Amino acid sequence: MMKALLIVSALGGVDYEVEMPSMESCLTARTSIAEQNTRIETLCVPKEDEAKRLGSFFNLFEDMVIRMQDMEGREDDKLRSDGYKQTNRECS
Repeated sequence: MMKALLIVSALGGVDYEVEMPSMESCLTARTSIAEQNTRIETLCVPKEDEAKRLGSFFNLFEDMVIRMQDMEGREDDKLRSDGYKQTNRECS
């Protein structure tokens, strides 16, 4: 479930931050606050899940390692085939 953050700015410059269970509940609370006082500004900001963010980082890292291994394997194959050609030339 997506978390949302309700930020309310009052005239005194005091910021209030409240975590909400979903974006829908944040938007409902925002409307309710705006109906009570039109001078107060509210903003709903989605909050990213830390576990998902770390998971995507490690997936990116894993993909990079796999690509490097593939590149290294291709380079090894090329060196082996070049070495094979060289030894055949020496025998002739």
